[in-house]
Amino acid sequence: MDDVSLDAGRALNIDPIPSQGLHEHRQQRELADESASDSLYRFWLFSPPKPTEAATTPETDSALEQSYNDKIRELLNAKLTHGSVTNMSYVQLRDGHKMPVLALGTALLDPRLAKHIVASAIDLGFRAIDTAFIYGTEKEVGEGIRAKIQDGTVKREELFIMSKLWSTFHKPELVEPACRASLAALGLEYFDLFMIHNPMSFKEGNDPLPKIANVLQFSSYEYLDAWFAMEGLVSKGLVRSVGVSNFNSEQVARVVEKGRLKPVVDQVECHPYMSQQRLSEFCDARDVRLSCFGTLGSKGTPAELKASQAAAIDDPLVQVMAAGLGITPAQLLIRYQIECGHNVVVKASSAAHQWDVLRALGASLAPAQVAALHALNGNKRAFTFKG
Repeated sequence: MDDVSLDAGRALNIDPIPSQGLHEHRQQRELADESASDSLYRFWLFSPPKPTEAATTPETDSALEQSYNDKIRELLNAKLTHGSVTNMSYVQLRDGHKMPVLALGTALLDPRLAKHIVASAIDLGFRAIDTAFIYGTEKEVGEGIRAKIQDGTVKREELFIMSKLWSTFHKPELVEPACRASLAALGLEYFDLFMIHNPMSFKEGNDPLPKIANVLQFSSYEYLDAWFAMEGLVSKGLVRSVGVSNFNSEQVARVVEKGRLKPVVDQVECHPYMSQQRLSEFCDARDVRLSCFGTLGSKGTPAELKASQAAAIDDPLVQVMAAGLGITPAQLLIRYQIECGHNVVVKASSAAHQWDVLRALGASLAPAQVAALHALNGNKRAFTFKG
């Protein structure tokens, strides 16, 4: 199947807890077809990276500091080195707002570089930034955003800031405080788009992955409870648009049917090996746009979070097609999503990579080339969790 379904009960062998009643039963029933690895990869993938412990010497410390200084210098000189783009394209949303087709992803960013990475991206022409509470870098990302507003590079209204509500905050009374806390961490007054990070509702508390005896604990609330509370964020001016992330077609349909406000976006993993064509068509019919992550295959993701398959960016067809068009494989895969009408979230930690991403705006693909990339689909995810 193209679209996402997360199985919390059958795949993880979690027995229903009677007190959780109908809400958990609905979650278990809706999310009945995915493996334990698929169920968990998102939650671990988007957690901030853990520092590695290794023996250091004055020489290694000096080399590491020099490496960071070199990276920061490259980011600070981004615009001087590359220039900036002025031809950003936009996706029209059902509520009248426009979302840039390209967004800088901030999952797994090195906190020591995050503010410089964000500032560089804005200097080069990115106008959308994708972040989330669970990424653990809201403060640093906010510093980068505010620096570019304060120095006059961009106005706040020219930016499209996307964030997400984590699974331990689905209880209605927790939704607004969680949103306000994220805004405060970023130093912003509103989000352009606020999404439910995934349809799983975890037990409330300080642990983002609450477990007892190594078994995930679920809330008595569900994503619809969170959605109804998120609708209130719009009327209060904290959020301009609302959406979902990692939702399958049944879950999207349920929110569309039950919500007073309809989701404008569903953010999912999407690349030629996981094309999401059926989900895209389903969402298009309901005026919901796809935002795509994992577009390049996420080769920089730690090995324990990735599937063993090769990344789509290394596929021979992708390599040959890109060479024939005179563009990079990364630009080809990004342009593929743009041709499909999707927003593309790309993690790019250097100015050179960011510039390579932005140059996809000037590329174009013929319908036959899009169809050839569609044909690579095997419903294969780039990410997994090995526990």
